[in-house]
Amino acid sequence: MKFRPLLIAAAALLAATAQAATVSFNGAIDAGPLTTQTFSGSYDVDTSALTGSGFESLSLTAFSLTFQLTNYSLTAGATADYQDGVFLGLSYNYADASQALSMTSGSMDLTDAFLHYQPTGGIESSGGYNISAVPEPASLALVIAGLGTVGFAARRRKA
Repeated sequence: MKFRPLLIAAAALLAATAQAATVSFNGAIDAGPLTTQTFSGSYDVDTSALTGSGFESLSLTAFSLTFQLTNYSLTAGATADYQDGVFLGLSYNYADASQALSMTSGSMDLTDAFLHYQPTGGIESSGGYNISAVPEPASLALVIAGLGTVGFAARRRKA
């Protein structure tokens, strides 16, 4: 019973740190002249403010994307979008004199979220993308410490 407060505190700390997440994404262009070109990147978003009700748009705290040997970074207004707690995708826009690149969220879920790329005066290319959460080292360390504590408590209980 001495470990119960420790377990509760560890669980609360793990839940708090699990809210901020680094997420990786990758995809391929499947429409337009750049078909088969790939892209990849990552972003950070703090999901602790999500209510799981209605449309919610959370500002990204970090963003990186590599496409066509160009690196894109965080711009104002970049968001991760959710509908009733379901991730819809990213909203991101970048434009300069030679190109426009955007990421649009899906309408129902991530399956219809796309990256769109158009060189100035050229034809647009687009493609979908997938995501995968990357556990932060601190979160992973907390999980391991929590499992170790639970194992230690169970071992003491048997003895």
